[in-house]
Amino acid sequence: MKKIMLFLAVTMIVFVSACGGEESSGGEGSVELTVGHIFPDSHPGGVYLDKLAEEVEEETDGEVTLQINHNAVLGSEADEIQQMQAGNLDMALYYGIANFESIDPAFGVEELPFIFNDIDHVRRAYDGEYGDKLSDMLREHEFEVLSYWENGFRHFTNNERPIVEPADMEGIKFRSAEIPIRLEMFELLGANAISMGFDELFTGLQQGTVDGQENPLATIDSSNFYEVQDYLSLSGHIYNSAPLMISSNSLDKLSDEQQDILLEKAEELKVEQQTMLDEQNAELEEKLAEEGMEINEINSESFKDAVQPLWDSFAEENGDELIKLIQDSE
Repeated sequence: MKKIMLFLAVTMIVFVSACGGEESSGGEGSVELTVGHIFPDSHPGGVYLDKLAEEVEEETDGEVTLQINHNAVLGSEADEIQQMQAGNLDMALYYGIANFESIDPAFGVEELPFIFNDIDHVRRAYDGEYGDKLSDMLREHEFEVLSYWENGFRHFTNNERPIVEPADMEGIKFRSAEIPIRLEMFELLGANAISMGFDELFTGLQQGTVDGQENPLATIDSSNFYEVQDYLSLSGHIYNSAPLMISSNSLDKLSDEQQDILLEKAEELKVEQQTMLDEQNAELEEKLAEEGMEINEINSESFKDAVQPLWDSFAEENGDELIKLIQDSE
């Protein structure tokens, strides 16, 4: 009888010990998260993803590791979205919230040309009610925003001519992501938009499949586009955030403490990534000029007038709530 009682007591202790660790919503033990990224590791986003992996592993005593995949080795951003939805990818750093237009067309608001006045306006919006609203919308589709990192203001480059007025866009073949608002923008400006994956862009420019592209200065530099482009027009026509996301299911793999560490590190490194971009942008114009690019300003007012129909149609189709949240952040 004593042996039976001892057995039952030991069994109970083991059971209680096993259950005692279930204080958080996540699992126990080591977790490896796969992370997608379309740009090189030299890009500011790549630099700080690697740093995020380092710091998260250190802060969690090696229990959480991030496997960073640079250079679009997992496919395009559209591919990465599908992989996250299918549960085959845990995290990704996406360059532009409009990548999620296929889920909800309202995410295209960031693509409205000239909707942001400057970088201070951008940061107030994403750190405020506008950013909160986007995060809520994405959460409904099982995407959790860890932090809004930056891609930056996009600028036109091409091999045909300097772009100053909208008429200068006429007939130029521009590579474009398959984002409806951006495709319509090129049409309104008289350019020919050609859909092409970012991983194909350098070769497309080199071979003349496309004449031009538009990206932030950091991307133009890190992707060596100055080797295959003659003109840089500082248009700043579209700003793109870089939302760092994790799928809801993948977030649930982490304990509450691990989730807090991941979120805190993502926010801390956002500020460092922004600082790096600010410093780079101050230097890159000079560097790109030294690399042989001819640089000019555009007539912003005439461009704004030319793309006004985009604002009108967007508000008509999707409402103006997001537009107003951005404008209220001015």
